[in-house]
Amino acid sequence: MKRYLLLILISLMTLSCGQKKDPDQSYIIHDEKPSVVSTSVDKNLDQRVMTSSLKGISFSDDSCDSNNIQRDILIFREKIESLGGQLLDLTDYQEGLIGLQNFLNDSGLEGNDANDFANAGTKSKMSKCNVKNLVPPRSCWYRTLTFGLLMKKIENETGVKTNLTSHYRNKCYNKLVKGKAKSDHISAKAVDISLGGQENRFKVERYICDQMWKENYFTDISDKAPLLNISIGLGETFLHLGLDSIHGRRHWLYKNYVKNNQMPQTCWIPKS
Repeated sequence: MKRYLLLILISLMTLSCGQKKDPDQSYIIHDEKPSVVSTSVDKNLDQRVMTSSLKGISFSDDSCDSNNIQRDILIFREKIESLGGQLLDLTDYQEGLIGLQNFLNDSGLEGNDANDFANAGTKSKMSKCNVKNLVPPRSCWYRTLTFGLLMKKIENETGVKTNLTSHYRNKCYNKLVKGKAKSDHISAKAVDISLGGQENRFKVERYICDQMWKENYFTDISDKAPLLNISIGLGETFLHLGLDSIHGRRHWLYKNYVKNNQMPQTCWIPKS
């Protein structure tokens, strides 16, 4: 009965979300490539370090169509547990929206988060790709769970409400929105977050700078070395956040950030 009621609730919420205005995704054409060359304020943190477990792994092998779940367990278990979640067996859950919601709830992420991930996109473009939503394939759900838990932590620590505008994109959808051919979104290894204004973006930017970029909140479970592999892209009122990219640790700035930012500098500045 509980599962049945959950099914009804999610169906109603999905319909409700479908009536909301689609997120602005015009920035995606510039996603994951610098509009302005940037540098880290600490030169030692500017290196493109690769997560050790990903060395020698191709982009295709890391995609949600063919990723190795055991490798994901190695990479994401410690992250999930450090954020208050638990690592469960993916095979206990069915593919799709309901399965994802059950998995997220059982793993320690409460709320209607599956819909947030499923509807992080433009409905008309989903339709052109013959999909109803952007729920990632089940093989990538440890990645989705990690981002869900991390966004909750960021909200709790900063007091800023995050609005997810993009997470997983299949290749068809990514092409329609003119995303990068080897975008981390294809591998469900990134989120784009709208923050409403510069002050909110600054609070989140500063948190990521202090807690993830400088201090390396996560550690690489394989050898306990500092995990330097995060990706950060900064816009005026939004940001891109990636984890364990096959492309390595990187950062970039969008033109509207450089042109309009009125907040103090944190870890990333335009390269002179």
